[in-house]
Amino acid sequence: MPPESVRRSSRIPKQINVLLVGSDTEGKVFSEQTKTVLLSRHGAGIVSRYKLSAEQELILRRLDTNKEAEVRLVGRIGVEGEVYTYGVAFLDSTNNFWGMDFPAPSEAEKRMRMVSLECGSCQTKETVEQSDLESDVYRINEGIVRYCKKCGSSTFWKGASGDVEEAPVMVERVPGRSMGWVPEPEQASAPVAVAARAEPVPAVHRANRRKYVRTKVNFKACIRSFTNGDDIVICEDVSRGGLCFKSRKPYSENFRVEVAAPYTPGVPNFFTPAEIVYVQELKDEKKFRCGVAYLKSSRNR
Repeated sequence: MPPESVRRSSRIPKQINVLLVGSDTEGKVFSEQTKTVLLSRHGAGIVSRYKLSAEQELILRRLDTNKEAEVRLVGRIGVEGEVYTYGVAFLDSTNNFWGMDFPAPSEAEKRMRMVSLECGSCQTKETVEQSDLESDVYRINEGIVRYCKKCGSSTFWKGASGDVEEAPVMVERVPGRSMGWVPEPEQASAPVAVAARAEPVPAVHRANRRKYVRTKVNFKACIRSFTNGDDIVICEDVSRGGLCFKSRKPYSENFRVEVAAPYTPGVPNFFTPAEIVYVQELKDEKKFRCGVAYLKSSRNR
């Protein structure tokens, strides 16, 4: 592990209440209110009671600001009982999601980020510049899960043996396998045990990503409008840019609404201005499938 002064240079132990939306390793969709234990310019350490896998994509929402971002799960970094600690990385690393300034990496940390890796499937070798989180994870797990262009999938990479065959790849990436630093007890309310070294995982196919990653869900939302009032519907998928739902009430394209998703009756819910951008009539179900896009001013809050 890096020295204390290096490990803490670009990470901040902090708890922020968040909503995590995605699916677990069994394919079950979940929407979980949880918290961070660690913040980074590139992502965060988040606790969850669900079993998740590296490279899957989820939706992360701050409950204090309702700001959303798509994240990639980079791996498990700790476990205590039935509670897991995961590292997640922003797909859009240019967005200051936490609204705070992080210390610049030290020269020692920059040197440690450069590492020669070898794909465990095809033995392709690359020299890459890892993010602070990738660097930590690589040292804890003695390897990292990352995308291999030759394999066309995510594979487990270990330290390369011998000379590197390909030219160095200098990339400013979001984190890879998992985050390898956990706050000590005095920095967080509950200590998190460091996970054992991860075993290589099977290659996972990575589909081409849309502008906004969609996550399959199955929870209630409220579509509020002057015409239909409060329409309680079931969401089929969500993304940072909007959502898709089914309703028995007819909507038209370009129709302005307000959306609360997920929606919980009897408690305060946050409504976001949005617009219906797609309508499909489902005659067999006597319903309509509607696509909603959040208005830009509200999506970037």
